[in-house]
Amino acid sequence: METLRLVRHFIHRVLLAYGTLFLAAGPGVGALVLTATLLDPQIGLLGLAAGLAAVGTRASVRLPALAGEAEVLNAIYVGLVLGAFYAGSPRLFVLVLVGGALVVPLAAALGPLLRQTRELPLLGAPFLCTLWTLLPAAKALGIPLRGAPELWLYPAWIEPTLSSALSTLGALFYVANPLSGLLVLAAVLLASPMLAGFAIAGGGLAWGLVTAWGVTTGPLPMLAAFNGALTALILSTHTTASGRSLAVAAGGVGAATLFSVALWWLLWPLGLPPLSAPFLLAVWLVRAALRPEHSAFWSRFWLPIPATPETSASRWRLEQARGVERTSIALRPPFVGHMEVSQAMDDALTHRGPWRYALDFVRTEQGLSFKNEGRTLSDFYCFDLPVLSPVWGTVLAVRNEVADNPPGECNLSDNWGNHVLIGLADGQCVLLAHLRQGSIEVAPGQWLAPGTPIGRCGNSGRSTQPHLHLQCQQGAWLGAPTRAFHLAGYKQRNGPWVLDGRPQAGEVLDHPAVNPGLAQALRLAPGREWRFVVGDGEWGLKVQIGLFGETVLVSERGARLAACHTDLLFAVTQRGGAPDPVGDAFALAFGLTPLIEPECTWRDAPAPEWLGLTGWQRLRRVLRRPLGGNIESRYERRWDARHGRWEQHGWHRLPALGGAIIAETLGLLSETVGPVGFSLTIAGRRTVGAGLTGVGNHGDHGIPAWSVALGPSSHLVTP
Repeated sequence: METLRLVRHFIHRVLLAYGTLFLAAGPGVGALVLTATLLDPQIGLLGLAAGLAAVGTRASVRLPALAGEAEVLNAIYVGLVLGAFYAGSPRLFVLVLVGGALVVPLAAALGPLLRQTRELPLLGAPFLCTLWTLLPAAKALGIPLRGAPELWLYPAWIEPTLSSALSTLGALFYVANPLSGLLVLAAVLLASPMLAGFAIAGGGLAWGLVTAWGVTTGPLPMLAAFNGALTALILSTHTTASGRSLAVAAGGVGAATLFSVALWWLLWPLGLPPLSAPFLLAVWLVRAALRPEHSAFWSRFWLPIPATPETSASRWRLEQARGVERTSIALRPPFVGHMEVSQAMDDALTHRGPWRYALDFVRTEQGLSFKNEGRTLSDFYCFDLPVLSPVWGTVLAVRNEVADNPPGECNLSDNWGNHVLIGLADGQCVLLAHLRQGSIEVAPGQWLAPGTPIGRCGNSGRSTQPHLHLQCQQGAWLGAPTRAFHLAGYKQRNGPWVLDGRPQAGEVLDHPAVNPGLAQALRLAPGREWRFVVGDGEWGLKVQIGLFGETVLVSERGARLAACHTDLLFAVTQRGGAPDPVGDAFALAFGLTPLIEPECTWRDAPAPEWLGLTGWQRLRRVLRRPLGGNIESRYERRWDARHGRWEQHGWHRLPALGGAIIAETLGLLSETVGPVGFSLTIAGRRTVGAGLTGVGNHGDHGIPAWSVALGPSSHLVTP
């Protein structure tokens, strides 16, 4: 039994490795790729043998698995290439096993070295190092070269252009024939239809470039197409989904094609085929050149963890729905209560040109900014109101002695009047200007948190009526060019709560108070656990901190929800791990939860996976929107005084062929223990219902575990 279990484990790891190129989560895609390689039995079996040798070597020397079974995939490629180049013999089989084993220590050694060198990805470096070592060894051992593949693999019923395109896909695994390409196409379509498009487009572009240069025969066009397809595929999984990623992928394919031509003529006389070296050099070149430290334009362009274009696009749509802009700084509203935007960004008055990114705030009542006749500063509703820090930062400069102007007059010699300049961690600055004379409460060098009182609203400097000026700028001097920012966590008057937005002139904004009970109850303390009763069983959720400091909610069924918590909100940002319908329902019910006091509404765009769709529903969604689309969600939260809890209702719509998929969620929140119940209803049928039965902490070294049983939950939402 132990031997059988070990064999199953090895086969499972190898199948995962076959699907790694397409970022497939399960073994199904890998099984299709393995079948594609087995259309040439020698190539397929030797690739499988090398992969198993790598898994066995890794287990025997107790080395940890690399992300995505990367070393096993490199070993598989070693076996595929040796099987494609040489005739079968016992010596070749031994060489394949040696190559599969050699890849493991090479990958372990090269990975850290490349990360220290401009954070370059490992990719196929172990494969190339191993192959360029084994090919001369095969020649020295006298292993004969292999002849051309059998012609029956090339069916005449496939149109020549289509046959070439499919053969390029098959060549990704060194079985360059249309039937193998069909299976590889099925595998990549199953994993990511957009990846299939990138691979075909990359291979076609490289093939077109080579033939345009007059090379139409020989192995060079196929070599260029193979490396072009790989380059486009890898770059599309390492960059955010945008127009820039398309341009970068096209540029990378062009570089890979040039490298293919150059390396062909340089290496072939030495008996070393270029293999995937052009792709590797092209990706490393692009990755090393387009770095954030070279230009802010490339900030947040590279993904920290590779993802399919669909996943990347889904995350981007989620960010857009939540108002998160990667090139914009988030600032909290710098006032108490409500204020009206009197001048927005790019407004017709003073917020133009280099100073376009700025907001002016006044307070109005019934359309007027003053009472009585507005002849004195105290007549203005805005005058002397508290001004708060909108950021975490350090006070760089303060001016506090400029006299306030009488209403209608302006001081052009002291343009900004009394002000506070705050420096941010990234070198940017935030300026709050036109404050009241003598009201500033902070000093240079002082550390500020959002909400820290810094002064009072006044009418100093270039200001004809009391107002508050807010801007983010690129330097620490007055008059420096402004840069993009947005406001985080405000409520539109008689409108929804907005996580991040850029208000327009005339909008009235409320700065809601944080609910301290909810903020504490939903705090993601490491080790925190919630236990729920779901149907006839139990379901648990535990807070963990990842290797890079990220917070992850892990269910006992293997779901992993990347989450964050601030004093402003609790949010789920990504869904991964094993399938778990209860985890999906939790993510959809509480995926974006503002921790504020009043009842409110808001919108979100969760990933479609959070609905826990059936296979038929997923197919309907893809047929309706082949390039993907997120859920259209609307939330409303109100206080249930009878039970002493918040009720968070969600209505969700996902466009699909034959009519949208409609779902509803209900999330119940306690200000003492956090989530106490949730449910998911799809198409009128409740699929998940859960109620809290206990909370606790699973403990740590020196920290005792504890738990509190709540008994039969009064918050149980039954299916």
